[in-house]
Formats: sequence, C-alpha cells, structure tokens
Amino acid sequence: MMLTMRNEIATPALTALTANTAKALEWSESDEKMVLVVQNTASADATLTVKAGNGIQGVVDLTLTVPKQAVSLVKLDSGRFKNVSGENKGKIVVVSATALSCGVVAMV
Repeated sequence: MMLTMRNEIATPALTALTANTAKALEWSESDEKMVLVVQNTASADATLTVKAGNGIQGVVDLTLTVPKQAVSLVKLDSGRFKNVSGENKGKIVVVSATALSCGVVAMV
C-alpha cells in the first residue's frame, strides 16, 4: 500500500489475483478513503468482490464489474471494508472469478 501526497503521481504495486481465491491487500493507513486500482487484461469483463470488513460498518460485500482490457479505480471507505481484527487485521479482502491485478493507494 502506498501513501501519496497531493500533486504527486501514485504508482501502486499491483498484486495478481488467482481466480476464485480470496486475497488480502494491505491497508496500513488510518481510517481514510482508499482507492482500489484494478487491472483487467482479459478480453472479457470480470467480476470483483470486495468483502465487507469485520468492523461495525462492514455489513455487505461490494460486487463490481471490471471492464475488459482496462485499468479501473474504485474509491472505498475503510470503515466498510477494512478488517479490524483477526487474521486479516489491517487489510481488505478481494475475490475475483477471473485473474485480475489489484493494488491500494491512499491519496492525502
């Protein structure tokens, strides 16, 4: 996870996702808005699910359609998606039905 100041270029490292396997992405910053960067290099749209966090605001998963051959940005609220305890404490968990790449960046 990368913290980027205003007026600077954010270059987050993307993590490859394995189809139908949950992947925890680091979110070590304080409770802020975060940007999830998703890359789909396939020739078809893909589905990505951001799992609800285990905090008080984490009530429902978010399912998104990622356009084919595109890089997409999704603004997320850490209160809804960040895990505050357990094995994935300080992380958000994503699952995709196909191979995608994801990264997280905080822009302050």
